[in-house]
Amino acid sequence: MCDATTSESAAPGQPDQPQYDPTDWTPVIERAFFARLVQLVTSGADTAWAQPVDELVRHRLAAVETRIEGLVANTMDAANARFAALAVAAYDVLQPVCGSTRAATIVEDCLNSPLREDLLAGTRGMLDHAEDPFAALVAASKQREQSYFGPSFNFQRPVDDNDTYVLDVRRCFFHEVLLAADRGELQPILCRFDLNWADAIEPSRHRLRFVRPVTFATGTTCRMLFTREEHLPGLVTTPTNAAGTS
Repeated sequence: MCDATTSESAAPGQPDQPQYDPTDWTPVIERAFFARLVQLVTSGADTAWAQPVDELVRHRLAAVETRIEGLVANTMDAANARFAALAVAAYDVLQPVCGSTRAATIVEDCLNSPLREDLLAGTRGMLDHAEDPFAALVAASKQREQSYFGPSFNFQRPVDDNDTYVLDVRRCFFHEVLLAADRGELQPILCRFDLNWADAIEPSRHRLRFVRPVTFATGTTCRMLFTREEHLPGLVTTPTNAAGTS
């Protein structure tokens, strides 16, 4: 979760203010997912299924959504639930044929690789053009907390000052969907989606760092730390009062 933006996601005339809405994003992610899935599953492997694998995944996706529909409380939930259910459905279809490791590898590729370059470029562009990259990234995070994730996530901010922003995600709707679908093992795949924007941060260039020491893949919270990186001025080799002294 967090600050993904593509190079084309900004509102017209507002290049530093990308808009975040899962009802717009999830269909884009889903189309890219299925295109990559068809590309990865070879014709030889296709013979293991009675139907094209993408059709089977779509059927399974409908079943998973029915199973988890009790969790959905609003339109943001519906889109975010479908994002998680997409990974579950693909894994459910692939795992019996490909095995757990190969199935997880394919699902991760389909979910995380198709839009990666666009997300990196969009985030990098936002940071490069921002007068204060740290403030811009924190503002984007706070906007998404409200407009992309909403009340089915619980966010706490133990530190929020001019130099550091610590975001603790105490409740993660994606995690709840995976647990309801009995696929908690897929949590790392969903958590790695954040790397598609976080890897765009260049500390020496943007003067900030992002660290995520724990997620729901390994703990009971997801903690994100955004902090400025101090850049000290160069060494002074000549005393300022040296001129005119004998």
